[in-house]
Order: sequence, then structure tokens, then C-alpha cells
Amino acid sequence: MSPLQALLNSEAGLLVTLPLALIVLSVIVFFHELGHFCAARRFGVHVKEFAIGFPPRLKSVLRGGNAYAAVRLTPGPINVDGRLVRLWSGDPAANLARTVVVLDGDGAYLRADAAHAAASLAAGLVVAAPLSSDDATVLAEMSIPVVVVERADASAMLTDAAGREAFIETYRDADGQDQARVRIGATRYALNALPLGGYVRMTGESGEFDAPGSFTTRPAWQRGVILLAGPLMNVLLTPLFFLVAAMIADVTGSVVAGVVPDSPAAQAGLRAGDQLLRIGERDIVSPVDVRDAVRVAAGREVTIVVQRQGLEHKVVATPRRNPPPGQGSLGIQLRATVGPAPIHVAVPRALQRTGDALLLLPRVVGEAIAGTQPLELAGPVGIVQTVGMAAQQGLEIVFILAAFLTAQIGLLNLAPWPGLDGGRLIFVLVELFTGHRVPPRREAAFHFVGIVVLLTLVLFVTVGDVQRIAGT
Repeated sequence: MSPLQALLNSEAGLLVTLPLALIVLSVIVFFHELGHFCAARRFGVHVKEFAIGFPPRLKSVLRGGNAYAAVRLTPGPINVDGRLVRLWSGDPAANLARTVVVLDGDGAYLRADAAHAAASLAAGLVVAAPLSSDDATVLAEMSIPVVVVERADASAMLTDAAGREAFIETYRDADGQDQARVRIGATRYALNALPLGGYVRMTGESGEFDAPGSFTTRPAWQRGVILLAGPLMNVLLTPLFFLVAAMIADVTGSVVAGVVPDSPAAQAGLRAGDQLLRIGERDIVSPVDVRDAVRVAAGREVTIVVQRQGLEHKVVATPRRNPPPGQGSLGIQLRATVGPAPIHVAVPRALQRTGDALLLLPRVVGEAIAGTQPLELAGPVGIVQTVGMAAQQGLEIVFILAAFLTAQIGLLNLAPWPGLDGGRLIFVLVELFTGHRVPPRREAAFHFVGIVVLLTLVLFVTVGDVQRIAGT
């Protein structure tokens, strides 16, 4: 028993099972979202956020976009975000919640507009220089972050920020001094507190439909590629997991465990403990290879190569076409040997098992529809339990389970359900075939309802998992 298996079977097993399951799910989700992210960037779609897990955020960094140097007026840490807009004097109805407001530092109504913005729960103020020392003193007392930028930069910001988020942030320079900047069009890479999923948030998915870099402004075929890229990454990840599992531990050979007296194997001189290397023209790696090779050679002489005490031996036997019950054509019992599979064996096995994994979900759904097998659903809690059970059998079983999980997640995302990649693809296909597009705002509402229903289903399945586990 490996140290991991021993720990998992101890009283502290849950302390290992839960992080292990979360790691498996996070890796699968990461590659799925990475597919969407890379495709979106390839077609010029602005990605607002790439996150693993769901908020609240634990850690995040901003990368890319355009950065404008700023001077900070208000004390304390600054890290706010929102969409840049201009606040016009005398517009008390403006909704400025979570916005970064750009004001003219030389404007006659600077203080009034700043007070209006603060009262409207704006995220921050960007003031175009120059501004008087008296105005600077007043703004420094504001309840929201205030920074000052060059006038040319302020004008550029208003153009640059169309449909994109702006971030006011602080950083420490090489001399250890606190500095500020306004970054527009950046991508936030976030690690969130609830590690059960992840997401890529693109401009134009639920608003800002006509903004530059919006998902909805791209041609239908490009949107289709972006949507397909996530499930495709799951499919590509599946053989990699199977490959790693095979190289950790897999069936690497077949050993003769026993020989039936007077059988073809006994007459040929095979002994218990012989490792089968080749039967006829077929190399032997697993008991399945032995079965197939013997079936082909039934009724005729075949050369069998074995390894005995470190040396190769060749014997000749004639497998029986109609052996006595329970004896087999050669008359041997087999025992599989287990160990790290060589790469030339692991690769074809990984590809074959990938095909089996991709056919599993359609077969299960088909059996459920036909009524031959019930359809069993598992939520996050059920997946954690399954990963724990797999880990108790060995690390290679965890990778095999991960391979099946990523294959099924990829296929499930292609289901024509609103909010899933497959549901979004339906709208793309309708547009490609009819030449008419459903209004983006109406489509976004449709997907929102689908996600709400899906999350409700996940909640019910999770409750069922808890009840089932508690009852065992």
C-alpha cells in the first residue's frame, strides 16, 4: 500500500480527499476555460476576467490593456474597478454605481460633480489636470478614491474605455514609493474562494453588446469556435490523463499462474511462473493479448516465447479449437503483472480509452431513454466522494477517474441547454443557416434563465448526494 493510500484509509482521509478532489476539478475547469480564453483572444474578443472558482476573490492580478500614470490624492489602498463614464453637471438621475468617473479639473462644477459622484456610490474619480490646490485639498477628503492624470490621458481614457472596464490601482515602484495608475481593457486573473468551477467573462456576453472587442460583434463562425474551444480542451485533456495513469501503473504483462495437466501448454513445456512475451506474431502485454492470439492460432501450431528465470525460451503448442469446459485452448491460468507502462504501450492505450470515455455518456443516456438502466446524477459532493474512493485504490485510478470526468464535462457542455456552450451554439447555428440573428439582449436573458434552472438542479442533486452519503 502506498503512503497516499495509507493516509486515505486513515482517520485523516477526508483531509486529503477534499483537497485532492478540488485539485482534480480545478484542473479540468482550468483547461476548459483556457480553451475559451485562447480562442477569444485569438479573435480579438476582450476577456474581462479569467477565474478559477467563484467569488469572493482570494487573489487576483491585472494583465494587459492600456495603463495611464496617475497621482493619488486620497490616502489608503486603492483597488476599484468599473466602467469609465463622464459625469455631466446637473444630471442627478445618473446611475453611477461601480463606475469610475472622469472629471475636468478645470471645470466650474468640479467639486459639485465630485460630491455627486461620491453620493452616487461611484467606484472612483479620475480628474484631468490641471486643478487648483484648493480643489485638490477638497478632493483628498472624498470618501472614494481620487487620482489625477494628464489632460491628454483623460481624453484618451474616455475613448479607450468604450464598453471596457477601468481599474484604479496602486503599486510600489523600484524606490519603494506608492504610485497609482488607471488601467483600461485589462484582463483580471483571479483565484476565488469557492473552488467548484470557474469562468471566463467576456465583453458582450450579458451587456455592452456593441462595444469594441465584444463577443457579440464577432461573426457567427468565430463565436462558434470560441464556444467549441472549451469542450475541445476537455477532449484533448482526456488522453493526457489516461497516459499519465498508464505510466504510473497499468497491466504490463501476463504470467502463467498454472498449467492444466495433459493440456497443450503442459505438452509444450510451459510452467507456472513463465512470463509470456509473444504468441505467434503478437506481442503479449495483457491477458487480452493472450486471448486474441490464442483465438487466431486455434487448431494450428504456434510458437510461444516466454521469459523464465531471466532467459527467453521458445516452445511450440497447438491451441485446441474445442477445449474441455473451464480449461481454455492452451490450458493455462494467467496472472497479470502491474507496473509503469512503457510509452509505446501507454500511448495507444490512452487513445483507445479516450474513445471509450467519449462513448460512455451517449451510451448511458441511450440506456436511460430505453429504460434498461436508470440515469444516476452526481453533484460536487458525489464527485468528491468518488475521487476519494478512487484515491484509496491508487493514484493511477485518480487519473483514470479524472479522464472520464473531463470527457463527460466536455460532452455535457455541448448539451443544447440554455447557458451551456451547446445552448449558445444552437443560436449560432440558427444564425448560420437562416442568416438572421436573435437579438443579443433576448438571447442573454434566455441563457440567464437556463443557468438559474441548471444551478437549481445542481442544488437538488447535491442535497441528494449528502443524504445518500449520510445514510451509508
